Amino acid sequence: MIFLDTAFKVGEIVKSTAGRDKDTYYLIIDIESKRKIKVVDGVKRKFNNPKYKNSRHLESTGQIAAEFLCWLKSKKRIRSEDVRSILKNYLSKAEVK
Repeated sequence: MIFLDTAFKVGEIVKSTAGRDKDTYYLIIDIESKRKIKVVDGVKRKFNNPKYKNSRHLESTGQIAAEFLCWLKSKKRIRSEDVRSILKNYLSKAEVK
């Protein structure tokens, strides 16, 4: 059995692959351990109430939200509206491809 270590990063856009929220896109806001990752979508899961997902139930899109990382570094207050706009921009670009 081969285990692939997919290292997720804070600010990365990911897709849920299991559970009731399957095929939902999220933004990673914190990584607590190798398996326990905090994600938000800005709609059901707001920034102040993140969802914990197992890393095995997430699929990386390879996209990192640079503006989100800038907001974290500058300690800007991040709102759920900001998360929704990041995900909306990504999904509109992904549909074009």
